[in-house]
Amino acid sequence: MEISADGYSGCAALARQYPEVLLFCVPPAGSKRVRYPLSNFELLHGDQGGVDCRDASFDKVICSFALHPLPLNKKLALLKEMKRVLRRGGTLHLADFDQPLRPLEIYMLRSTGYLFGPETAKPHLDGSWLNLIKQAGFVGVRRVTTFSEMVGRVAIIRARRG
Repeated sequence: MEISADGYSGCAALARQYPEVLLFCVPPAGSKRVRYPLSNFELLHGDQGGVDCRDASFDKVICSFALHPLPLNKKLALLKEMKRVLRRGGTLHLADFDQPLRPLEIYMLRSTGYLFGPETAKPHLDGSWLNLIKQAGFVGVRRVTTFSEMVGRVAIIRARRG
């Protein structure tokens, strides 16, 4: 299952590439629903507060840039929801903006703070957003890699539902 702030064309592309894998996606709020003629791809109803599916439904959850624009309580709620839908031992793969290490890497988080309020960007600016993943109940939380983009530092995080 994928939860993304950027739409769901990436998940649809994966469904085309791997027809033997069943993929689900929660579209971003307010996005226009595009129908893909793929038998292994399904859009789910939901948002940061809840996904319309049973507990422990998925082996993997991918979260793409959906956390940074949310206030702290909604970040935690979304992480708990991702844990709820994961099976025991399932993995969370998360990409989002991380603590800047160079001056130019601060621009996206500054924009996030201006658009959605300073409390949305603060945990990413100081790196404490990783503690929220642990607080939501995930184990084995680790940065797989970080890299610098023109407007920000991106971290790829892997965690597991215990």
